[in-house]
Amino acid sequence: MTNNIGQNKIPTSRASRGIVVGKAMLKIGMSSGKGAVKRAFMSKEDKEVSKSETHAEIAKVIIDSLGTLKGVSVKIAQQIALGLPFLPQEYLDEISKSFNSIPPINKALIRKIIKQELGDYPQNIFDTFDNQAFGAASLGQVHRATTGKKELAIKVQYPGISKSIDSDLSVIKFGLSRFAKGQNIDHLMDEVTKRLTEEVDYELEAQNTKYYEKNLNHESIVVPTIVKELSTKTVLTSTFLEGKGFETFLNSNPSQDIRNHYAQLIFDTFFIGLYRLKMIHADPNPGNFIFMADNMLGLIDFGCVKKVDSKFLNGFSKLHVLLMDNASDEVVTEQYANLDMVDRGEMKDMLTFYRSAIKPLDRIYIEIFAQEKYDFKENSDFSERGFKIIMDVQKNQRHAVHKMNADYIFIDRTLLGYYNMFEKMEATIDTRFAQSLIRERG
Repeated sequence: MTNNIGQNKIPTSRASRGIVVGKAMLKIGMSSGKGAVKRAFMSKEDKEVSKSETHAEIAKVIIDSLGTLKGVSVKIAQQIALGLPFLPQEYLDEISKSFNSIPPINKALIRKIIKQELGDYPQNIFDTFDNQAFGAASLGQVHRATTGKKELAIKVQYPGISKSIDSDLSVIKFGLSRFAKGQNIDHLMDEVTKRLTEEVDYELEAQNTKYYEKNLNHESIVVPTIVKELSTKTVLTSTFLEGKGFETFLNSNPSQDIRNHYAQLIFDTFFIGLYRLKMIHADPNPGNFIFMADNMLGLIDFGCVKKVDSKFLNGFSKLHVLLMDNASDEVVTEQYANLDMVDRGEMKDMLTFYRSAIKPLDRIYIEIFAQEKYDFKENSDFSERGFKIIMDVQKNQRHAVHKMNADYIFIDRTLLGYYNMFEKMEATIDTRFAQSLIRERG
C-alpha cells in the first residue's frame, strides 16, 4: 500500500485548484478547436474517426486533471457513468481507468483524522483498531475495530474531498459541453453534483442508513446499525457485518438455489426501496452487498441514495404498466410527453423522436418483465446489449441530451448494474413481486 495521500497534499485552495482547472479547460478548448478545423476538409468516414480521436483527447484531459487535483475523481467517474451513460464510448473508457485509483490514507493520517473528529486517538477510543484498511468506501476507506464484544466498521473520509467537488466538476462540465454541442446538460450535471455532495456528508449517510434499517422491513436483509457517538461528518462508525464479498461468494461455488435466492433479494430490495421508501440504493456496486450466514444479505454503504420524486414515480410507474401491457406507441409516447421527455407537437413528430431516441431503451427495460421468470444464465449478454443500445441511441440523438430525465436515467442505469451482477451469478429471478409493486403505483 502506498502513502501518496499523506505525502502529496490535495490542492484545496481556490487559487491552486483554479490553476489546474484553467489549464485543463485551455487544453479541452484547443483539442476541440483543432479537431473542428481538421474535419472541415475530411470525408464523412474520416470525420467520424477524427471525432472519436477528439473525444478521446478531451476525456484524457478531464481524467488527467482530476488526477492532479486528487479530488473526487473516482466517485465523479462513477457518478458520470451512472448519470450520463449515453456519453461517447471514448469518455466512458477513459473514465473507467480512474476507478479505484485513489491510494490509501497512511496510518499516521488516519490517527490524526480520528483524533480530530472523535476527540482522541483510535487506541484510546476502541479496544482494538486495525490500522490496515480492509475495504474502500464512498470517498474513503474502512477499518475494523471493537468495543467490548461489538465488532465495528469505521469509515474514514479522504481529507480535502469536500473542498474539491466544485473545481473537479467544472472540468467535467466544460469538457462534456463539447460533446453535447450546446445542448443543456445542466440538469444532469446538477444531479451528479447533488449525489457527490451527499456522498461526502457522512452525517447524511448515517440518516439514510438509519432510515433503511427502520423502514426496509425485510426478514432476510440486514442493515448495519450506526454508532452515533462515534460518527461525524467525515467519520462514520457502524456495526460490522460478517460475511462474504461478491467475488468470494461466487468462488465458493454456491448452488443454483442460493444464487437465485441472493439475486432475488437484491432485485426485490431495489423495488421495495423505489416503491415503498421512494429511495433507491443507487450505487450498483457488488461491494455493497455482504453474503451472510443463514442466507441473509447485508446491505451497506448508503452514501449514494437517490430520493425519487412522488410525481415522477407515479408517471414512471404508469409508463411501465403501459409497456408491460403492450400499449400502442401513441399511448406510450403521450405518457413520455407527460414526463417531459418528449416535446409536445404533431403526433407523427413525437412518434419519430420516441421510436429513435427512447423506444430502444424501453425494449431492453421491459424484456425483464415480459415473463414471470428471467434467466440471466441464458441471457448472459443482457447488460452488454443494454449498454450497446444506450451507446447507439446517443450516437443518433446527441441533440436530445437536454430531454433526458435524471430520475429515469438513474433508475434504469442502476438496474443495468444489478443485472450485470445477476449475469455473473448466473441467476434466475422472479419478476412477479416487482411487477405487482409497479402496478400498485401505476
